[in-house]
Amino acid sequence: MLENLLLARYRFALECLSPIEFRSFAGSTLRGAFGSVFRRLVCVTRSPTCEGCLLRQQCAYGYVFETAPPPDSERLRRYESVPRPYVLDAPEGSRLAFAEGERLHFSLTLVGRANDYFPYFVFAFQRLEESGLGAGRQEGKGRFRLLEVLAERADGGTVPVYTPDSGLDTLRLPVIRGTDLIQKAQRLPTDRLGVRFVTPTRLRFEGKLTDEVEFHHLIRALLHRLSSLLYFHCGTEPAMDFTRLIEQAQGVRTVRRSLRWVEQERYSRRQRSRLQMGGFTGEAVFEGDIEPFLPLLVAGEYVHIGKGIVMGLGKIQLVCEEGKEDA
Repeated sequence: MLENLLLARYRFALECLSPIEFRSFAGSTLRGAFGSVFRRLVCVTRSPTCEGCLLRQQCAYGYVFETAPPPDSERLRRYESVPRPYVLDAPEGSRLAFAEGERLHFSLTLVGRANDYFPYFVFAFQRLEESGLGAGRQEGKGRFRLLEVLAERADGGTVPVYTPDSGLDTLRLPVIRGTDLIQKAQRLPTDRLGVRFVTPTRLRFEGKLTDEVEFHHLIRALLHRLSSLLYFHCGTEPAMDFTRLIEQAQGVRTVRRSLRWVEQERYSRRQRSRLQMGGFTGEAVFEGDIEPFLPLLVAGEYVHIGKGIVMGLGKIQLVCEEGKEDA
């Protein structure tokens, strides 16, 4: 069911030329700063919003950042937006400060035809060198240099695709296909598996945020997310029997759950207010017939799960044995 999924993952490395400080979750700041520059670079109408813009369906910014269903869409036609085709993975851990001379690393995952717009991401971060990142930019903080970008292969290896000296090499961009994920899933245990929630995860069930995670909660969220990504960004109607899969998932038991709620907030320029973005982190272990869901879970390691995904929330890692991540 994931054979037509197409992903690309890139690892960015920045050198801090002055201290960089984030006031809250770094992923939110990265996304906001990049989005502002991206919009200035490509928007030709200078309209305050994309809503109602005649160029929205052809605009790189509109497609990546304010993704709307096409006029002829058979899905979500009444919605203003659909799942974005990217995920920005913030620097790991809860660090909010980086000293001059340190390196700041983050990852970018692009889905389907969004990979065609990868050069825009590199160009936008080049332009961000001029304005900087984070707090205190007026006092000289937040300056950085984009050192390199590596593209990740399906086997976990990397290929350099950008350095300041060599420029951008778009001829060497590897992609990760759904068939690669299916092959990886075949190497996982089929009756017991741990899921580590690396970044705060905002998972809804029956309209409410929950931290009492059951296996079928994960599968419901992954089915909806992946089917939408396949439809809107990979040009395919996935063959997924939602009802049958969810019924099967309800038979998988939660044998251990060690989760904690992490409160955090971000500032929304659009709404001009601070928004609560708390979620749970930790680990849960499941037992039962897990085999039918392994490709979905492997894909979830790339596309994340829950709300706030584009700024790095909902990152998961599969754990085959206690304390041992899937290789």
